[in-house]
Amino acid sequence: MLKTHVQELAIFGAPPLFDSPRPIGQLDAPDFSDYVNTLKEAYDRRQLTDGGFIVRKLENKFAAVHGTKHCIAVANAGLGITMLIQLFANGRKGEVIMPAFSYRGLPHFAQWAGQLPRFCDVDRQTHGLDPIAVESAINVRTTSILGVCNFNDPGDIEGLTRIAKRHDLPIFLDSVYAVGSTYKGRLLGPFTNAEVYSLHATKLLNGFEGGYITTNEDDLAEKLRWQRNFALPALQPKVPGTRNVIGLNAKLNEMHAAMAILSLDRMGSIISRNCARLEGYKKGLEPVDGVTLLPYASGEQVNYQMAVIEIGREWPLTRDQTVHILRTEGAGISAYYSPPLHRSEHCPAGIQVPTLPVAEELGQKFVQLPVGELTTLEDIERICQLLATVSGNGPAVRKRLRELGF
Repeated sequence: MLKTHVQELAIFGAPPLFDSPRPIGQLDAPDFSDYVNTLKEAYDRRQLTDGGFIVRKLENKFAAVHGTKHCIAVANAGLGITMLIQLFANGRKGEVIMPAFSYRGLPHFAQWAGQLPRFCDVDRQTHGLDPIAVESAINVRTTSILGVCNFNDPGDIEGLTRIAKRHDLPIFLDSVYAVGSTYKGRLLGPFTNAEVYSLHATKLLNGFEGGYITTNEDDLAEKLRWQRNFALPALQPKVPGTRNVIGLNAKLNEMHAAMAILSLDRMGSIISRNCARLEGYKKGLEPVDGVTLLPYASGEQVNYQMAVIEIGREWPLTRDQTVHILRTEGAGISAYYSPPLHRSEHCPAGIQVPTLPVAEELGQKFVQLPVGELTTLEDIERICQLLATVSGNGPAVRKRLRELGF
């Protein structure tokens, strides 16, 4: 059913567009029998964790995909980021430079690792760390630089790496949205000291939960493998600089690895379906005034994992009103990275943060739309038609929303 009249909007009492929510996550799932058959080998071996056969196979596959010497599988990407922050601090209490326009978990990971976040402004186009802002933020307390490869663009990795080298600082990347994507024609993975990827069910590759770290540094890889297994004394690596390493349980189990390895084998077809969905949004939103589909980096290989629209001046509603309308229709959408971290409850108390104008502007602009395996091309057509109806009836929709107190 296409909604073409104001009175058909669910927020005004009509039935919603979707009976069940259309999510913003990938949620890929292989054939269940394939999953059981893959898991059976681990079950028969009775090694279901502690670096089992499937985990080792998965690590080898990912190292080959990314072109790195090492891949270290972990229980989730958040633990991977926390581990790297803790390792790079090497016992110091300090600050981790990170973007203010990013995932709300990042400042929490820093604090678990004994550090504080140092929020920096971002580039208006890539949404990644602004190298000029990063260099201005570096001080005697800086222990590492955490860049983020956003879904639309990996950012200025070379610029950030030059700054890190100039100041003798470790740099690593949160690349959870960048599996299968390239930077300057090469697959992401080997560009900094380390990169962290996610295998959460909502990400491109589904391991239920999980993550992995890529690196070309032998010493770092050995420390990470030791750290993820409680940093047990009997297994202490024969590399320098382990005195300040804090161990934890970050091991990936075989059940999750089995799911992830099947998803990895399907990556090409997953990306192809994502591309078709994004093309559906491009076609459907082209005639809609006031909304623009955020483009992906030109000239690079991308995974088309997300569809995000920018709310322009011609759009008749606020960004938050738009989110509310779509949610009442059964679209499980969200305002994208809003508010920015330094203006949110995720900012640690007592941190003094200057105005970060680009992050604050971007935090008011974007809406993340449904994608993934539970969203069909027909669903996308219906969402685009809904937005066209709102656009074409702006004054009437605004009036009704005011009457409802929105």
